[in-house]
Amino acid sequence: MVKRVCLVSSGTGGHLMPAVALARALLDAGHSASLLTEGRAVESALLERCAAGEPQVEAQELRVGRAGIGAPLRLLQATVAARAYLRDHDVDLVVGAGGRTTVPVALAARSLRLPVFLLEQNVVTGRANRLLMPLAERVYFGLPPRHMPRRGVLTGTPLRTAVGRIDRSAARRNLGLSADVPTILVTGGSQGARVLNEVVPEALGGLRDPIQVVHLSGADQDAEVRCRYGDRPRVNALVRPVVMDMACLYAAADLVICRGGGGTVAELATAGRAALIVPYPHHRDRQQWHNGRVLERAGAAVVWSEAELTAPALRERLEQWLAEPGSLATMGERARALTSGDPCARILGDMTERGALN
Repeated sequence: MVKRVCLVSSGTGGHLMPAVALARALLDAGHSASLLTEGRAVESALLERCAAGEPQVEAQELRVGRAGIGAPLRLLQATVAARAYLRDHDVDLVVGAGGRTTVPVALAARSLRLPVFLLEQNVVTGRANRLLMPLAERVYFGLPPRHMPRRGVLTGTPLRTAVGRIDRSAARRNLGLSADVPTILVTGGSQGARVLNEVVPEALGGLRDPIQVVHLSGADQDAEVRCRYGDRPRVNALVRPVVMDMACLYAAADLVICRGGGGTVAELATAGRAALIVPYPHHRDRQQWHNGRVLERAGAAVVWSEAELTAPALRERLEQWLAEPGSLATMGERARALTSGDPCARILGDMTERGALN
């Protein structure tokens, strides 16, 4: 029987991309999938770029607004709007990928007696998912949580299907990179990371041997980063604001310098890539630090705070790694060893066993 599934995402690519990946798996399985987002520009841009050549997922906006004065009224209004959407579209179940938009949709679903499932990409459960756990049929964790709830299960994070399946030589050829020069991928996530944009070009410019780098700067920051690399003779820098074909970039890289979002950590493991992780420092619960520690404990990554990330320190660490390229390969193998099976298949299988997709 075809089921109509509404997936909900909010705010960033870390919430959006797992929802899109699971939506496509639902479409491939013969079900109907729609997507509700917060309507932020970063979400719209990500959806536009990832639509090409893939099954189209219907997306609409549900604005909730920030906390503060008037928040209860805005939540009520959003819940009423979500209830109307679910009823008008004959939705059978809701899957929330985290973020504030998930809250009114989940509340609306439960008021209509529809089952609610949650995706949690991080070791530390986000605020929206913590609030909604008592209402959820199941919580699917992408990384081992600090505290596994009674209805929780570790499935891995739904990802782009091509991650970990592209040949390194083919990826470098597609990007116009040399096959035999060490390659670093720098990414601060869908919104970029200023500390990486400032420190990494300076550090790479002082390396003794040739290096090539693919640097994702974040929207409207690429011109500045390109200037920071300048005309350094030993650095071949390919700077882009954002790139959707992350599977190709992971395949091309020997090392990834990045933030520690749950989706990024899952992609590093699936791609089997060594990483230097610099967590976003302003989460009260140190969410990205805990995510990165999953890889670090396995010997697959090194986690540095922003205070530790200076150009001299980074240059010294890179010289050590590049002098022993086998060490990066070993780290990548340890990362890949953390993965097992297809997260989308696990999630859909569990939903079917629980009667939600029958």
